Amino acid sequence: MTQTNLLTIQQYAIKHKLSAFSVVKLINTKKLQTIKKIVDGEEKEFIIDETANAILATPKEEGKTTAETPINYEIEFHKLLAKHLELQDKYDALLEKKELL
Repeated sequence: MTQTNLLTIQQYAIKHKLSAFSVVKLINTKKLQTIKKIVDGEEKEFIIDETANAILATPKEEGKTTAETPINYEIEFHKLLAKHLELQDKYDALLEKKELL
């Protein structure tokens, strides 16, 4: 049985980090499915959000950690620190290049 989540335009916008205007544009171009329901005597339009079902349906990747495998936080910290330093060097190089222009 597939379960669908019904979200308002504002809820969908917050969940997917979009503006309400962008969500309305997606509805108008028929990229999002909507349904009208009567709530508290008013007819309201809801977006059918199937992203939760898509996440549940996708198989788990082998590289991801599960609750059974312990995480070595020190190693993970050093990986992130190395990536941060690499990005910081690239950022500094871009700033220097911009100043030279």
